[in-house]
Amino acid sequence: MRVTIKTREEGGLNPRKKSYYVDCTVLFSEEEKAIIQSRGLGQHYIAVGAEVAPPAPSSQTLSTLLRALSPFVFLTGCVAGAGMEMAGNRAGDSVFAFTFFAALAMYFGGVALKRHIRIAAQPQQHITMQRLLLNPSFSVYAFDNATAKTIDVEVREALTRLKDGLLANARIAQPETFEI
Repeated sequence: MRVTIKTREEGGLNPRKKSYYVDCTVLFSEEEKAIIQSRGLGQHYIAVGAEVAPPAPSSQTLSTLLRALSPFVFLTGCVAGAGMEMAGNRAGDSVFAFTFFAALAMYFGGVALKRHIRIAAQPQQHITMQRLLLNPSFSVYAFDNATAKTIDVEVREALTRLKDGLLANARIAQPETFEI
């Protein structure tokens, strides 16, 4: 098993706020892949921290508002566009098209934000061996650099336990006879 772990720092919209991530790549040898496949160990996993930062409390409200107000924006556009067309203004089609796409963007933005909140609210992610076979990389969010260093140590320990379990499953014990 070849493991690469690195800490990454990212800046967001606020230049003073930094996000830290521990990126890990796990590559199994051909022998380890064969053990996983032959023994059916694909569902064995390690538990690591969340992949993304926890959601802001206002995100849930914003998600609900976006999804709830999008039909009203669409209806307003329909009424305004129809009214403008009836009044002889040729811009009615443009108003309708703009509000239609704005309503779609609001609705799907709210759905995407709700999905992000659901993923970010999970305190841990379970990384299975099967997932590592298909996609060998994963990331763990850290609040600051000191937390990233702690997560680095925890990931190393978890992967060591995973490797030990994999090696213990390599051979089935032979039957033995003994007296007690």
